[in-house]
Amino acid sequence: MDKIADLVTGEAVLQWLIIFLLIAYFVYKEYPDFKKRMTGSTKKEMEEASREKGVEERLAKVEARIADIEGKLRKDYQSLEELLRAEQEDKRILQASLEEREITMRALLAIIDGLHEIGANGPTTAAHEELTTYLSKQAHKAN
Repeated sequence: MDKIADLVTGEAVLQWLIIFLLIAYFVYKEYPDFKKRMTGSTKKEMEEASREKGVEERLAKVEARIADIEGKLRKDYQSLEELLRAEQEDKRILQASLEEREITMRALLAIIDGLHEIGANGPTTAAHEELTTYLSKQAHKAN
């Protein structure tokens, strides 16, 4: 112990004591600010990361909704195309039917005219008058 006491002087102990007090002062006064600055920037970084994550999640949800809407639109376009094709087919069938009806009507008129010429009277004359009246009205409607 004497050897240690000879090596350690009062001046060295005083210097170490001052260093210890300075460290204690730093810890007491400056460490809270230092800690605040360190954790504050970390908090900011965490908040930014959290905000970015929230934005990315919302963006992913919006993209998913857009994809759903695009799928529905695609289905609607397909349905519309099918309806248009069906409408064109119906128009074609209707046109063919109208031509067929016109031919049938002319044939019926010819038959009634033929019967009327060979002397069939009564219902044949009445049918002939009704048919010519109807055709005359239809001709005027079309124009």
